[in-house]
Parts: sequence; C-alpha cells; structure tokens
Amino acid sequence: MSAVPPPQREPTQPESDVSLRPVIIQTIVVTALLFGAIAISAVLLREPLESFAHWVVENLGLFGVFLGVLATDAFTLPIPPDMYLFVAVASHAPVVPMLVVCCAGSIIAGSIAYYIGPFIQRLPFLRARLERFRERGERLFGKYGTWTVVIAALSPIPFSVTCWLAGIYRMPYRPFFLATFARIPRLVGYYFLFELGWTP
Repeated sequence: MSAVPPPQREPTQPESDVSLRPVIIQTIVVTALLFGAIAISAVLLREPLESFAHWVVENLGLFGVFLGVLATDAFTLPIPPDMYLFVAVASHAPVVPMLVVCCAGSIIAGSIAYYIGPFIQRLPFLRARLERFRERGERLFGKYGTWTVVIAALSPIPFSVTCWLAGIYRMPYRPFFLATFARIPRLVGYYFLFELGWTP
C-alpha cells in the first residue's frame, strides 16, 4: 500500500511522535480494560445487562444492529461498535449473523466516511472531532500512508476520523477499501474476548 502525502504544513511535533509503540500500548491497555469491565459486569450486573441486551436485539434486530454499527463508524457517535458486540454476547444471539452484520456495517461505514470526509469541515459538530485528530492523523498518513487505515481499524485510533482524512487526502479508493477489511479481525477478536469475559 502506497504512502499518501498529507497537505503540506509545518511540522509541530517531532517525527518520533509517529512511532507505533504508543498505539500498540494503548491498544493493549484498552483491550485489557474492556476485558476487565466485561468480566466484572458478568459478576455484578449479569441479569440487568442480559435483559438490556435481549431488549436491544429483539427491538433492533440484525438490520438495526447493522445500522447502529454503520452510524457509529461513519459519524464517530459516542456509542462505540464494541457496544453492539457486547450486546451480541450478552443476548446469546447467533454468532455468525451478528458478526456478519457488525463487520459489514463497519466496512461500509468506512467507505461512507471516506466520501463525506471532504464535507466534514462544513459540519461544526463533526469538524471539532476532526480537528482534534487532524495533526496526529497527518503525521501518521505522512509516514504510513494507506497502512494508517489498517492501524486505525485494529486499534483505538478513531476509525471514522481516519477514514474522513483518507477522503480529504484523496487516497486512492481501492487500496483504502481493502485496508478497511482489517476491521474484521478486530471486531471478531473483540467478540470472542467479550465472550471469554462474560462466560461464567
């Protein structure tokens, strides 16, 4: 995957800031915290959380879950896609259909985010989110190019904002789209991690 040069601007932080080490550490810490939260919730809040999860699945259905993940990963909503993975685990919904809709929703969301990226700056409620990540995103894109999308797909780096920036930087769509498939191992991995933490 080729590098995509971001718009030229004066660097404000040293090149060392684009190291992947902080991203790897952040991913490990966030994953451990999520697993711990799921395990503790399984002991202390199992019954109400299972009731909530069943309610979500029964009222939203697979299509509703698909739309929820799509909206979250396209527009960086406060509800992360991980919540839908947890709902799938706690509700004991069929594994394959839930994973298919979550993965499909996330990948399609990436493409939506790519195409709306150039228009984000016209929307104040999304522009603020973009500007908070733009500087870091530019450094990542400058060093890793399309691999930045893969990194974001697998880590806590905002996936939606990364896809916005890919659209703003006019990254070639085909390599971008292929990079969004890295979302699949992340979502599948978290599903089974949540299942492990939730299992009595």
